[in-house]
Amino acid sequence: MGDSLMPSEVSEFILPQSMILPFETVIPEELMQEAIRLARKAEYQTEPNPIVGALLADPQGNILSSGFHQKPGKAHAEVMALQGFEQVPPEATLYVTLEPCSHFGKTPPCAELLLQKQVKQVVVGCLDPNPLVAGRGVALLREKGVQVKVGLCEQDCIDLNPVFNKHIVTHLPYVTLKAATSLDGKIAMPSGESQWITGAEARAYGHLLRSRHQAIVVGSQTLLKDNPQLTNRIEPGQRQPIRIAFSSLGNIQEETSFLQNQETQRIVVAGCEIKDKQLQFLQSMGVKVLVAPTARPAVRWALEELYTLGICSLLVEGGAELVGSFLQEGLVDQLCLFLSGKLIASPEAPAWCGNLGISHLADVPHFKFKSVKPMGDDLLITGYLQ
Repeated sequence: MGDSLMPSEVSEFILPQSMILPFETVIPEELMQEAIRLARKAEYQTEPNPIVGALLADPQGNILSSGFHQKPGKAHAEVMALQGFEQVPPEATLYVTLEPCSHFGKTPPCAELLLQKQVKQVVVGCLDPNPLVAGRGVALLREKGVQVKVGLCEQDCIDLNPVFNKHIVTHLPYVTLKAATSLDGKIAMPSGESQWITGAEARAYGHLLRSRHQAIVVGSQTLLKDNPQLTNRIEPGQRQPIRIAFSSLGNIQEETSFLQNQETQRIVVAGCEIKDKQLQFLQSMGVKVLVAPTARPAVRWALEELYTLGICSLLVEGGAELVGSFLQEGLVDQLCLFLSGKLIASPEAPAWCGNLGISHLADVPHFKFKSVKPMGDDLLITGYLQ
């Protein structure tokens, strides 16, 4: 999975190139960038919906009104931007980061609203990858005589919604893999000691990542060895993730924070050989248990099940065996690797991704780096699986 999906990769219903009008120099990118800034005001708050910004401008580039989609079920960006108008000025142009929808969901279609408000000119950042839209909104507007141009700041608009771009097409959550390692890729000493490999700034950012995902996932060995809380304890007011544990037999001890802290929903992904007694115990602790048809739950099966529960974004924090399973099945979208300057240099120390069992270099997972940022005394390397 790359940075995001291009429109041509996500639907069969794509406008012919001849229908995408060339841009003229009079169209200012600054207006679309302002719409992008508006969209980002609701970042990580709209799942499963995309973040979208819209504004109405006159021919001189003066912004007449603006809006953005704030939460699921709330008004879309176009509705917010046009709510003050019975009929928009005929010379005004609507700039919107994502193609206006053409179908009924929790709210009416925005393309119909634009026609009702008699919008004459629309500039769209990128087409909507949702198979229910995917060019239909633009086509409807053009059929009704609206001048529509597509592609201003297109990649910036596409990059607004990596989670939406994936889940709306694949029906799988967007998966971020997070690891904190020594300079030689180790996550602990041979004794198991791991606190702390990275510094305070890296750990704080790790908590921020938790708040940016709907759910966090670890394996049963991580629960056993580290007893992590799996909560965001740095960013007050931010959401807390749903906590998920992969445990084939469901062997999670009652005293773990995972079971004792009932602040957020907890899910255990177990195999078909889980004992009835353990299943009933977990359920008595308020845990939802997903039982796979196999003894060892397949990652893809688990992601499909979690998606049906409304989970669109997932942060995988380990351990090495679980990370390896995600990598082996090619189900990682983004890597956030915190790299410490510490050097453990012991062959007995566990590596962050375990043993993938790959014999040939051509078959290894390959990440494309997006950025490398200093994080206190550490580095944060962000990449995407090619």
